[in-house]
Amino acid sequence: MSEMFSIGISALLANQKLLATTGHNISNVNTEGFSRQRVTLTERPPQFIGIGFSGKGVDIASIERMGSEFLTTNVRLNASGEARAAAYSNLAEQVDTLLSDGTFTPAMERFFNSMQDVNNDPSSTPARLVFMNAAETMTDRFQDLEGRMSTMARNVNQDIAAKIGKMNSLSSALGKLNRDIVQAMGLAQGAPPNDLLDQRDVLLKEMASLANVNVTPQTDGSVNVFIGNGQLIVAGAETVQLSATPNPLNGSRTEVSVLKGGVLSEISSAITSGELAGILDFRDQILDPARNAIGRLAAVMTETYNTQHNAGLDVRGAMGGDLFARGEAVVNQAATNTGTISVTIDPANLANLTLSDYRLSHDGTDFTLERLDLGTVQTLSGPGPFTVDGMTITVGTAPAAGDAYMIMPTKYVARDMSLVVNDPLRLAFASPVKSSASLSNLGDAKIAAPTILDPANAALQTSTQIVFNNPPTTYQVNGAGPLIPFTSGANIDLNGWRIQITGTPVAGDTYTVEANANGRGDNANGLLMFGLRSSEIMDGNTATYQDSYSQLLGQIGARTQQAQISRDALKVQLENAEAARDEIAGVNLDEEAANLVRYQQSYQGAAQVIATADVMFQALIEAMRS
Repeated sequence: MSEMFSIGISALLANQKLLATTGHNISNVNTEGFSRQRVTLTERPPQFIGIGFSGKGVDIASIERMGSEFLTTNVRLNASGEARAAAYSNLAEQVDTLLSDGTFTPAMERFFNSMQDVNNDPSSTPARLVFMNAAETMTDRFQDLEGRMSTMARNVNQDIAAKIGKMNSLSSALGKLNRDIVQAMGLAQGAPPNDLLDQRDVLLKEMASLANVNVTPQTDGSVNVFIGNGQLIVAGAETVQLSATPNPLNGSRTEVSVLKGGVLSEISSAITSGELAGILDFRDQILDPARNAIGRLAAVMTETYNTQHNAGLDVRGAMGGDLFARGEAVVNQAATNTGTISVTIDPANLANLTLSDYRLSHDGTDFTLERLDLGTVQTLSGPGPFTVDGMTITVGTAPAAGDAYMIMPTKYVARDMSLVVNDPLRLAFASPVKSSASLSNLGDAKIAAPTILDPANAALQTSTQIVFNNPPTTYQVNGAGPLIPFTSGANIDLNGWRIQITGTPVAGDTYTVEANANGRGDNANGLLMFGLRSSEIMDGNTATYQDSYSQLLGQIGARTQQAQISRDALKVQLENAEAARDEIAGVNLDEEAANLVRYQQSYQGAAQVIATADVMFQALIEAMRS
């Protein structure tokens, strides 16, 4: 009978644990990362009783955590990829919305249209005022775009710092869990603390959602975690902190660094997945190029319109000055530099301006210029100045080996773009000189309107005559000086202007270039300014101003769409990976309910065994009393 009691009690205890574990599974059905648990039972060693072996009941062998390390790791990897794509896509959508909000292109169109209205009636002061208003509105849009993208850049920095803070918190929590797991496994002589392992897997997934991490199990039950290209951030209960640090060559950019032993090591380039990677990729691939594109457009429009406006004459008879002001190229240098450089935008090579920033370094002999968007490198030898990609690099103080500079040719140009002219009568829509043919000319040759080559030439508006000799194959300037051969349609460059005479002159025919006294009604320079609208002076002389902006919209739109497609695809992959894991590790309520009924019946059966043994024992006692 004692044997029956022992067997019944073992069954009772085993079924109690089965019921408790089933209840634990059911209660955690909605707990993130929970892996269902299963009690493994084993028969007690039997006892030999002479005629054979007699069973002695049941023991609890273990409480297993159902799941697959492979599937759990697969979920972690997919979570990292999906988090990167989601962060990148969400930020890209903001820039796409900003650039295509329908305010910049209409402002540029109004600028060109109002310029045409002035050309239609150059003497109209109201038309000039409308043009000035349109020009100010356009420069406001340039400043607004740069200002809002600058705000995005600051938000990116704050987001990077916040993600780093979260990663540090998760690392600390993981270190504590590692310690608790090691202690629990020691206390249980190697039996795994299932619920703590679930909690650790949740932490590891959250860390993977922030950055690419590599998890290495240790023999004591803890795990080590490496980030990036192998920087250790969790070793057992010990952690190494990440830090948000300013870029040494561009303090406006926050980078990801590891702080170990008081030494900071930047690892931004090694972050290839997770939210941090998505944010860093967005900054490098979308935000910075977009800012540079807006700055480049502002630089080219400013330079080309200033050049043409300088070549014109205003209503008061004065030469036109600059139409717009703009920001300059920015150079940052390392704190340890001994040399200095300066960078300017080269007006003669505006078509070569790119959308990239540059890193310039000196090896003691030559400069090395790295284009950061493509990673291409070129060597600059000699004392300079160097003209490359639409900018001119001038060396000031002699550099030393190790000197490094960050060059941002166009990023901040739009920030300071503004209209300089504040008086409508100062708009230089007229040409400073005009050309005419003498009424007494007998030939059929015609003189073209002058083109201004050098508005600063002191003799620009000096009256100049071109007089043809006999025979009229040569001419003289003002009827004196050397005989100059004449070719119909060839350029004649004098005093800072250029004209062409086409046709057949006769001896004595005279053509005059003189100061234009009728600046109020003349639109010769205004037409040249308007003609810039359709000139392909950007992107290697392949695009107009509006083409360049449209290309920017197309590039950002395409990247955003691709990011959305990637995000959606990776989200499906993550869901599939989680479903595969949950098929093994997830709690099935129907299955658990069936188990609950089965274990309850088994428990009742075990209780009946004990009750039967008790009845038999009581009967024996009664028999002995009687």
